[in-house]
Order: sequence, then C-alpha cells, then structure tokens
Amino acid sequence: MDTLYFATNRNPVPKKAPTDFGQVFNDDGLGALRFGALEVEGETIRVQVAKERLRKDAARKQKDGPGSKLGSREVFADIRERMARNSVDTIVYVHGYNVSFREAALAAAQLKRNFGGLHQGKGINVVLFSWPSDGSMMPYVAYASDRQDAAASGPAFARAFLKLSDFLRGSTPEEACEQRLHLVAHSMGNYVMRHALQEIVRQSPGRPPRLFDQIFLMAADEDDDAFEHEHKLKSLPGLAKRVSVYFNNNDRAMAISDKTKGNPDRLGDDGPRLPRSIPGKVSLVDCTNVVSGITEHSYYNDTEKVIDDMARVLQGVPSADIEGRSYDPETNRYRLLL
Repeated sequence: MDTLYFATNRNPVPKKAPTDFGQVFNDDGLGALRFGALEVEGETIRVQVAKERLRKDAARKQKDGPGSKLGSREVFADIRERMARNSVDTIVYVHGYNVSFREAALAAAQLKRNFGGLHQGKGINVVLFSWPSDGSMMPYVAYASDRQDAAASGPAFARAFLKLSDFLRGSTPEEACEQRLHLVAHSMGNYVMRHALQEIVRQSPGRPPRLFDQIFLMAADEDDDAFEHEHKLKSLPGLAKRVSVYFNNNDRAMAISDKTKGNPDRLGDDGPRLPRSIPGKVSLVDCTNVVSGITEHSYYNDTEKVIDDMARVLQGVPSADIEGRSYDPETNRYRLLL
C-alpha cells in the first residue's frame, strides 16, 4: 500500500465527509483548498480529508465572518515528520489535462513507486496537487475548459506550495526539515505552474525564493517560447537548483495541442524555440529515442529509461555525468540512448 498526500481545489464529494473530489472548483471559491492523505493499494483508493479546524483567534471573530481554517497543518506535520524521520525528499506532483481525481491519485502512487529505490530504499514522499481537470471524453470541449481551469488554479497551487514550504522550513531550527522539495509537472500541469509562478513572483517582488531543488517539466503543454517571457516561465529557473525539460518529438498529444487547438509549437514536442539561449541551470532532455506506443505522452511514469534518468537527477548527479545520455551541442540538448 502506498501512502501519499494531496491538496486540491476540486469540489468535495460529498461536500460533508468527502470520500472523493469532482470535476469542478470547490463551491467555496477557486482558491479554496482541501488537504489530506491517500492510501492506494492496486486500484483501490482511500481518501482521508483533513478536518477544517478553526484557530481560537479566528473563532472569536466568527460574528464578523468566516474564520481562518487550518486543515493543512495536520497534513504538513505528517509530511515533515516522515521526511525528517526517514531522511527522504518530497515530490510535489501536478497532473495534466483530462484527468479525474482518482486517475491523478493512481498516477501519483505510480510516481512514488518509481522512485522507491532512492534514499537507500526508503523511497520518496509524494504530494499531489489536483486541479479540476474535466476527466471528460469530449476532447475539444474538455481541452478549452481545462486550459481555463488550469490558469485559474495557478494561484491556488502557489498558495498551497508556499504554505507547505514555509511549514517545512519551520519557525525554529529544531522544527526545520533539512530534506529537499522537488516538482514534477506533467502536460497541462505546466500551464498551472506558469500561473502559479506569476503569483509567487507577485508575492516576492525583486527575486522569488528558491523553493525547489529539482523541477521537472514533463511533456509540457506550454508554448515553446515560454522561457523568453516574464508572463510565462522566464522566472522559473530562479525557483530551483535545476530545471529539466523532457520532451518527445512523437508525442501525439503535443501535435493535437499544436494543430487542432490553435496553440503555438509546444515545449513538450521539441523543447524551447531558442535552445542555446536558455539559462545554464536548465537542462533539455530529448526522450524521442526511448519512447514509443501508448507511453508517448506519459513516459515520465511509464518508460524505464526516462524514470532512471529522472532518478539520477533527483540524486543530484550533474547533467553531463548522467549515464545513458548523449549531448548535442548544436541543439544544446541531451538525448536519451536506447
């Protein structure tokens, strides 16, 4: 059984004592978050939602309006205790387009299993951020809706992560957790990340804080000029020690996003438009040689060579020293080898 954690701005189902989350925003607003834990065994998922408790000072203000809810603290305390006790890192995972909460939970559990060998076999923690992706069988309608919902979810993700980051740092040296936080954003989850980045920059004028150790942009449904513009991802490298952009030239989801949805060329198809102009801490990883068949968009979770490469990055191996890569100076990219 895999235990992981979640934050979501989806609608709880049912609203009282929820056991699942739906396809639209929380009734309390776009930024209303619920936190909790997930137990995943096979295809069975058990959702444990943290209770929304009021601070005493907030409770005294109930006559004037709703109090400040602290359902996150119980979850954060559990994450910090596991990280400190086992000396393991935590991945924050943002899923992509057309994904239900249940599907997101299964993908997050697979991500956790993929890196079970890290930290001397103690593995890694995973925190899922699930936004209201439609999980719909109507692709043209669902894509437009998901893109709008992804943009609207950015500030909620920023708020959730900033709260987690602040909590793990602790208010005293004794409370601080010395382990690292990483981010894996898949497909349209990168569009969520773009809008979260804008909120983080807004709250940190001048220079945003370095919140992550490693950031992975996997099959990014994002414009190929994203690193060129402040309103896109130009500020992203400032949030991490290293950013790794993985892409696949044969990714049909990227081709559909490009040609049928009216989007520019995608970052997840052939990497950045100007690969030689990206910051030095950004590594480009071309997965085309090792990806085929049904895994061509979900290779971050399904293709062994990609997973092994990501594991080396999580271990802090320098980009040029990771085995199974070949560097092409003309395009400033690493190609994964068969």
